[in-house]
Formats: sequence, C-alpha cells, structure tokens
Amino acid sequence: MAAANGSRSLELREAIDRLLDRVPLAGLRQASERLSAAYRDGVPGTAPPIATEHDRLAYVAARLPSTFEATRAVLGELRHRASDLRVESLLELGAGPAPGLWAAGPYFAHLSRATHVEIDASMAELGRRLLEAGRLDASVESTWRVHDLAHARDFGAHDLVLVGYVLGELTEPARNELVDTAWGATAGGLVIVEPGTPAGAARVLQARARLIGQGAHVAAPCPHGDVCPLPSDDWCHFGARVNRSSVQRRLKGGSLGHEDEKYSYVAVTRGRADPCRARVLRRPMAEPRRVPLRLCASGGLRQELVTRREGERYRAARKTRWGDCWQPAGTESGGR
Repeated sequence: MAAANGSRSLELREAIDRLLDRVPLAGLRQASERLSAAYRDGVPGTAPPIATEHDRLAYVAARLPSTFEATRAVLGELRHRASDLRVESLLELGAGPAPGLWAAGPYFAHLSRATHVEIDASMAELGRRLLEAGRLDASVESTWRVHDLAHARDFGAHDLVLVGYVLGELTEPARNELVDTAWGATAGGLVIVEPGTPAGAARVLQARARLIGQGAHVAAPCPHGDVCPLPSDDWCHFGARVNRSSVQRRLKGGSLGHEDEKYSYVAVTRGRADPCRARVLRRPMAEPRRVPLRLCASGGLRQELVTRREGERYRAARKTRWGDCWQPAGTESGGR
C-alpha cells in the first residue's frame, strides 16, 4: 500500500509538471501570491477569486499536491477503520482538480466510477486534463458536472462521498444544506476535510454533530461519537507531509524540499465502523527514556507517559506519529 501511495504521489507531480510545461513562471508566481493573500485575508463564506487561467494553474501547482496528501491521509484512515467498506463509486463535491480520485485509487481497488461536481467549468477542464495525463481515465470512468454547491440538490447514491476544502467557501445555511445533501448521497462512507485552522476545525465539528444527529457512525479521527472534549481554545487537526516539486519551491519561495499541510476532518459511515481506542493529538516529543502522549480516547482527553521499562510499548510509542491511533494495550500504534 505504501508503495502504491508513493507511486500515485509521483504520478500526480509528473502530471502537474506536464500541465505546466512552457507556462511562464513569473505569471504563475504572481497568481500564486494573489491566491495566498486571498486565502489568508478572505471573507468567511466566500470563495477565493480564481478568475484566470494563470490563477487555476497556480492553484494546481501550489495547492493540489497539499490537498491531495491531506485527502490521502484521511482516506487511509477511513479504509483502516471501515475495512468492510466496498467502494465502486466516488462523488467529489467541490472537486476542483479532483484530488479525491487521485487519493482514493490505492485504497479502494474496486473503484470504477467517479462523479466530480465543480462550479468552475475551466477548473473542471484542468481536472480532466490531469486525469488524462496521469492515465486515471483508463481505470475509472469520470463524469464532470458544473454545479453551484450553494444550491446543491440530488446527486444520486455513491459508495464514497468527499467534501474537501469547500465548507469554508459557503455561508452557514448553505454549509448545512451541503452536509445534508452529501449524507443523503452516501451509501457507504462520507469524508469532510477542511484546513487545519480553528475556523476549519469548527466547521468540521459542526458538520460532525449534524451527521451524528442523522444516524452517522464516526469512523475517524474520533474514538467516539460524543461531544468533542477539547477546550474552546484548542482544536483538532493533523499534518500531512508534502514533498515539494521544484515548481512549488519556486512559486512559494521556499528552500525546504517539503512542507506540512495542516487539516481537520471527519469520516463517517452508514454501517458500524471500528474507531481506534485513542488518537494521538500532538506530535510526540520523545524524551530520555520516556515518550509523553496526548490522547483523545473514548473516556475523553488524557496524557499517557510511556517509559523505557515498558519494553514493547515504549518501542511502539517512539514510532508513533501525530494523528496515529494508540492502543492502550500496546498491540497497535499506527492508524494508517
């Protein structure tokens, strides 16, 4: 599975590079800077202004690899926590350039149909071109629908529904309507992903509560379906490592070969899921002969200190990453 995921990441980067071939970098950099400022300073409930072809290409170059890695991490959790979920059809609401389809393939071998709903017809065309460049169109039949999600209605039933990085672009009434529509279209599992900011996490929690009220079972990241135990000055989020391409480094002006995409999410299912018993909420910082873990468990928040004298549990704790599952008995330390 890890090899397949790494291959898909490389395929996406190569497809993006082919799409950007002979596109002047100066124009992309200016568009990328405008988009970054719009995301940073934009008005809640409105979409960043992606108006030109350079804007769209800049989004694909600078943001698609990051949203792909976050989506991939979330779908991996869903696959692990709902192992009986059989996915033949995918619905992406607010698809953009379709990171969901790129991310889903390695986890769901039976996936053969995908429907991508995107308001921007030109962005949908870029998404189609990327799928062709990566040859995903040969294994999955994709249908693109140009539609405003603020007025979403019936999209039929799909085994897996993804709402990625779109709730923050809608007003609260439209968000609620979209969550209801997404759940109504869900035959198996529904995933909602938002930026890992306090506002993004709050939108995820609001959607989570709404879905639980409609009978959804929480698969991840929460070990329970109760009210979130985090205090008001904290928020649940995780990080996905993104290996930067040379184009990304030049667009963002960074020298590092990687960045971390922070994201918040919830994955729910129609049938029963198998949530982990405890989730690691912060990056573990190994100390001499001990590893402190901050956990969210079925009984609420707790700190657990694993010491060297605990042998196998200590070795497992040293390998545990932020966002992983932690089993109190030490029989499982990873959730991906």
